[in-house]
Amino acid sequence: WTDLLNTVRSMLPVKAWNSLSPDLYVTFWGLTLYDLYVPKHRYESEIAKQHASLKALEELADNSSSAITKRKKEKERVQEILDRLTNEYRKHEEHVASVHRRLSHEKDIWLTSCPDTLKINMEFLQRCIFPRCTFSMPDAVYCAFFVRELHSLGTPFFNTVNHIDVLICKTLQPMICCCTEYEAGRLGRFLYETLKMAYYWK
Repeated sequence: WTDLLNTVRSMLPVKAWNSLSPDLYVTFWGLTLYDLYVPKHRYESEIAKQHASLKALEELADNSSSAITKRKKEKERVQEILDRLTNEYRKHEEHVASVHRRLSHEKDIWLTSCPDTLKINMEFLQRCIFPRCTFSMPDAVYCAFFVRELHSLGTPFFNTVNHIDVLICKTLQPMICCCTEYEAGRLGRFLYETLKMAYYWK
C-alpha cells in the first residue's frame, strides 16, 4: 500500500497534495459504481417478474404429457434465474455494506493532513471528478454517489455546500466548453445526480 501511495504521489504536481491526499485519490479511482450503489428497484422488479412467470406456468391448464414435461423444464429454468437473481442481490447488498464500513474507517485520514483545506474541493473536482465523470454514464453516476458517500460519512474537512458552489459557480462553465457532445451529456448526468441529492439534503 505504501509503495502504491508513493507511486501516486509522483503522478500529480507536488502542490496538488496540499489539498488532496493520495489515500483519497487512490480510493476514488479504485472503486466503481457497483461498490457504492445497489439498484434495488431493478433487482426487485426482475425478481417479481420471475415470480409472476412461475405463477403463470403453474396456472396453465394443459395437462398432456408433453405439456407437463415442457412446463417442468420451463419452471426449472425460471427458478434457476430467480435463485441467481436473489443470490446476486444479497451479495451486492453485502458488498456495498462492506465497502461502506471500510470507507467509514478510512475517512478520517483522507483530508486531515492537507495543509491547504480551502482548495480541497477545487483539487478534488479537477483531479478526480471531472476527469472521471466524462468517461461514461456509469462513471458520471459514480462520481455523484462518491460525493454522497463523503457527505454521509461526515468526512472531516469535506464541505458539501462548498463542493456544489465550486462546481456550479467556478468550474462548470469552463468544463462544458472543453467537452465533446458525448462528454457534455455525461457531465450533465453527473450534475443531475448531484443536484438531485442536494435537493433531498436541503
